[in-house]
Amino acid sequence: MAGPVVNVKQGLLRGAEVENEFGGSFISFKGVPYAAPPVGDLRFKEPQPLQPWTGIRHALAEGNQCPQRDECSRQIEGDDDCLYLNVATPSLEGSRPVMVWIHGGGFIWGDGGSNLYGPNRLVKMNVVVVSMNYRLGVFGFLHLDHEVAPGNLGMKDQVAGLKWVRENIGKFGGDPKNITIFGHSAGGSSVHYHLLSPLSKGLFEKAIAHSGVAFNPWASVSKTVELAHRLVKHLGKDTKDPHKIIEFLRTIPALELAKAQEDIRTPEEISLSIATFGVCVDDKISEPFLPRSAREIPADGCYDVPLMLGYVSHEGLDCTVGLTDEVYANGDQYFETRVSHGLCRLHLSKVPIAIKEIRKFYFKDKPFNAEVIEDYIQYTGDIEYLVGIHDLVENRSEAKSPTYLYRFFHNPPRKLSTTHFVEKDIEGVAHGDELPFIFYPAHFRHINFIEPGSTEELISKRFLRMWTDFARTGNPTPKLDDLINAKWEPVTTAAKNYMAIGAEIIPGVNPDQDSIQFWKRLRETYKY
Repeated sequence: MAGPVVNVKQGLLRGAEVENEFGGSFISFKGVPYAAPPVGDLRFKEPQPLQPWTGIRHALAEGNQCPQRDECSRQIEGDDDCLYLNVATPSLEGSRPVMVWIHGGGFIWGDGGSNLYGPNRLVKMNVVVVSMNYRLGVFGFLHLDHEVAPGNLGMKDQVAGLKWVRENIGKFGGDPKNITIFGHSAGGSSVHYHLLSPLSKGLFEKAIAHSGVAFNPWASVSKTVELAHRLVKHLGKDTKDPHKIIEFLRTIPALELAKAQEDIRTPEEISLSIATFGVCVDDKISEPFLPRSAREIPADGCYDVPLMLGYVSHEGLDCTVGLTDEVYANGDQYFETRVSHGLCRLHLSKVPIAIKEIRKFYFKDKPFNAEVIEDYIQYTGDIEYLVGIHDLVENRSEAKSPTYLYRFFHNPPRKLSTTHFVEKDIEGVAHGDELPFIFYPAHFRHINFIEPGSTEELISKRFLRMWTDFARTGNPTPKLDDLINAKWEPVTTAAKNYMAIGAEIIPGVNPDQDSIQFWKRLRETYKY
């Protein structure tokens, strides 16, 4: 069947008009290439310009994801040839706000496809929705502290995707001068990294970070060269020469390489959820993505655009995965090992004292076992997410552009987290549980996250309205009415304003203040 055709810089693309589960229809272009396939000699190279094609290219199916253990199938799947994006638009005519989604997954797994991020809800708000894949794990973040493998290729893929959007989105009914980037978890930290990187400036006008910033401890890695050497040796090559490493790794089939990066993790790294490859300083080349660590880049060196960011009430719920009776039997040692890793920047002599402070604050000096699991969830969420997010909020308190902070606390009857990783009998809003209020996760279409006429439907309408109003204007509540009945104030130097999002939207000041003040004092006392 003939579908709509657009003429982008590289050639003609044919999409399709598709029925929307939520009424009406929209125009979809899937599997649109935005850079040359990074295959063969282009594996481990920066994204290269996409060559034009002749005739009409069909954009009807999503492109490959980067090789990984797929979170849905649990099989190693994907392909080197993965630099594709998807566009959903109400119409090819006009000029609408553009929202570019950057998926999460710890820089190891995930893709921008409709399994988790169907655009059906958002596109009904008269915006153009773009989602992109980028290289992950060793394919996107191999770093040898050498110009032949500088790292951060996955981030440079995102930059290439944003450049493609800037150049071509006008053909899809989007406004190339009104682009908002937004993402969750590693995608949220990616959004923050784009505010820091000299390569990203001028490619977007607004930013939204869900549950992740570059200041979070998991958002960057350090032992990258050591891990690369371990990977090469595991695959049968004993060399530390960067050129030979790259040459050798280009001969390894993609799925074998994806599996190998899992196999080299030590039991301790698995237990501590330490990532193998991720974002790092790449200052060995003339045009680095991240010339200094995120915390070393001064506030006035950041790309100053309106920013909305926040988190959910129980970010640490995913820490309960793997907490077996065997772990609880050795609970105190398990806890101290995890905390010690989180305090790795402290001098060894100060770690035991800091752990005592943490025990007292979070657990009232109780032993670590199943009875303190809620306290452990709070601790994990604070150190892994909240502290870094609040650091960024305070870092931006004097920015010229506004910063809007949110906290989502509504506990719905059906949650994305309980389909994925969290035990169903643990209460709380986990990492990612807000996403079905914004997207349509097609893989879980059998689970009706948003019942018609429910409180969840009202919350979804508010999310969609505030998020798209921010994309449209830079203000999430430019107009008050029956749906949006409270004004969301930006953070100021005098007040850390925020919006609590639940069955109602409730403006407030200084969320989770006790935890944030505790970590400020701890870091100041022990120079953490």
